[in-house]
Amino acid sequence: MSTAHRVWSFLPRGIREPLALLLIVGLAGLAGGFSGAWDLYGPLSLWPNMFWHGRVWQALTYPLLPFGPVDLIFNGFLFAVLGTRLGQELGRRQFGLFCLVAVIGAAVVKLALTPFNHAALVGMGGVIYAMFAAWYRLFPNEEVMLMGIWRMSMRTAIMIFAGLSILFGLLSPCGFWNELAMLGGGATGWLFLVAQTRWLLQRSPQTVPSERMRRLEL
Repeated sequence: MSTAHRVWSFLPRGIREPLALLLIVGLAGLAGGFSGAWDLYGPLSLWPNMFWHGRVWQALTYPLLPFGPVDLIFNGFLFAVLGTRLGQELGRRQFGLFCLVAVIGAAVVKLALTPFNHAALVGMGGVIYAMFAAWYRLFPNEEVMLMGIWRMSMRTAIMIFAGLSILFGLLSPCGFWNELAMLGGGATGWLFLVAQTRWLLQRSPQTVPSERMRRLEL
């Protein structure tokens, strides 16, 4: 069994299925763009001017297409690594809802900031920022080794990675407004966890909260 097959088998089903979809559609979109044989970016990217003319599905399909090969590899890797732990913590159904909320949140911010802009929004940035926010909230005090050298809390590591991602995003050709939209997706994911915490607290009659509740309350 190859290393890639072992790694893929290790991923839970709730991560493998969306990741496979991202890779298939992303690679098809890139191949069509490079060859000129077909175009997936036109119908699937979020174009604000087209959204208001009836292409409302674009608010859900834009994350399937990457900005480029590096974006596909980097965000696909982060989705697998960050999503595996979050899926275990939140449960498959809640994790899927969490990602969907982040996708819609980034789309709403994009449409609100540039309602008639002709620049498209693509990529998983909103979901990745939401995952950063979730790790920051759920696992803040766990210790990690950054590059095998520096020991730090998970909260500090997430702040470093998120800061670098924001910096690269702002400097990338994607544009300032698109980066703000992706950050909006991250903020939406954070608000989703806050709302979930309050809902669970209202439902739970227990005096002593569970470990998951303690993490959500941090």
